[in-house]
Amino acid sequence: MKKISSLILALTYIVSAVSCDVKVNGSSSSDTALVSVEASEQTKLTNHMTEKERSMVKVGKLTVFDHEMNNDEKIVPDDGIYFEIWSSNDWIEYYKHYRENYPDDKSMTDHDIEEALKDYSENPSPDRITNIYIGGEPVFTFGAEPQLGYDGGEITIQKQPPVSILTEENGDIDYIDENGDHLTEEEYNKIIDEFYAEKHELTFKNFEELKPYLHETIEKGAKNVQMPTPEMEDNYEKTVKAWEAVINNSYKTLPAGTMQKLVKAEQNSEKGWEIDHEKIMAIEPYVKEYNIYDEQLDTNFVVHVTLPPDYDPEKTYPSYVLTDAVWRFNNCADMRKAMEEGKADDVILVSIGYDYSIDGSNDEYRIKYFCDRCEDFLSFITDDLMPYLGEEYNIDNSNSTLFGHSLGGTFAHYAAFNSDKFDNQPFGNYIIGSPAFWSPGFLPYTDGDEFKREYGYFDRNDSFDKKLFICGGADEDPVYDAYYGENDSTLEGIQHLMERLESYGVTTAECKIYPDSEHYQFIPEMLVEVLEKYYPAS
Repeated sequence: MKKISSLILALTYIVSAVSCDVKVNGSSSSDTALVSVEASEQTKLTNHMTEKERSMVKVGKLTVFDHEMNNDEKIVPDDGIYFEIWSSNDWIEYYKHYRENYPDDKSMTDHDIEEALKDYSENPSPDRITNIYIGGEPVFTFGAEPQLGYDGGEITIQKQPPVSILTEENGDIDYIDENGDHLTEEEYNKIIDEFYAEKHELTFKNFEELKPYLHETIEKGAKNVQMPTPEMEDNYEKTVKAWEAVINNSYKTLPAGTMQKLVKAEQNSEKGWEIDHEKIMAIEPYVKEYNIYDEQLDTNFVVHVTLPPDYDPEKTYPSYVLTDAVWRFNNCADMRKAMEEGKADDVILVSIGYDYSIDGSNDEYRIKYFCDRCEDFLSFITDDLMPYLGEEYNIDNSNSTLFGHSLGGTFAHYAAFNSDKFDNQPFGNYIIGSPAFWSPGFLPYTDGDEFKREYGYFDRNDSFDKKLFICGGADEDPVYDAYYGENDSTLEGIQHLMERLESYGVTTAECKIYPDSEHYQFIPEMLVEVLEKYYPAS
């Protein structure tokens, strides 16, 4: 999720090679299979869709491209380094219309806005770079943007205050100090007042001497907004390029207000989907798009079904079902390519997304479906979606897989250990990726430690016959450190889950922690690996 403004940036995303200490299957990851691809006796599903739901199903060609911003109307060109330069008059106009642009932003009171208007009117400031764009995308400098007119020699820098304001998706304000600790508004204001009561400047002899300070500034800012290290380093490298563009006078300019246009375009866009055009175009002929409405959730879901090479409607195929289609639909192209190259057997790929009017990358919606309404979402998948697709295709349900990651990983865990409550059994396998059991969006739902008891599954059952692949990134724990509190980190949560499974006597779970990966970088590799490993080529 992300929210950008020219004043405030809040990015919340949500060990070398290691393996889980506990391997409850008693074998190494190299010789473990979730399930054989030999089709066993088929599990039949009963469709519980209402007449209204059936009547509203729409099936057609892929339309995801129709919901993207027109590339011919790009707000920011992608052919160079662009600066958005603001004068005092630009800031005055900005504050005049602040409430109109950001009605829910609580980081500034009306009094703050009036004070800002007064200050810029009485004390005009020199023109300065407010936003930077490279490759058509914003660069997040966290206050380390270059100074206009700099020639690469000696320079004096005004230090940034050791505190930050973060605006959450719901508009609430979070005050953070330089260590990432939370502050009250009073504590924040006191630090600000004391900081600006003195002069805080640093002088550097040349640009090379300045670079470490720029890196330190960006690193601190990125930590406060939980930006992954690779993304932080990318923004640092781009910030260096921006300074070099000032030194070489090789930048181009954009009008003040460009960022506001980008924010509005993002808010109004019905996209939200991360689409690799080349990959998706390659599989477009094999994709069917389903719009399926669910009455319980009062939500229209966009489901993409990607058929395997040489698809034969008379044959039976397992399904490989991915939640968070807003990101994961892209991965279908890589998985289908593995089938084309004979590295994996044929499966039907299914990605579950939301109506294009819903931004599926926004945690507000992910919390709703994966946590607050997880029972209804699981019911939709189990009793509506999968039975319906079973009428359209011959699906080997006992050999099918459900995947979820992060909040989706908590949902996959929930789905596996509540599967016994349903007569329909659409999945034999579950992939639980980086389950965010610590998430502020997940914890209120759990009402204590219910998830640590696997939702009472083993109170209701003597055995567990589903296959589990539990995974995470070796370097992901530090990314969300500010959120854990008294709770397990992601990797601790995975380890404790594996220990509980062993205590239950479960023999069908495997764990793998991917090296050199933070929270999500391992997913494309993992999805293909699981496909090739657990659906091996015939």
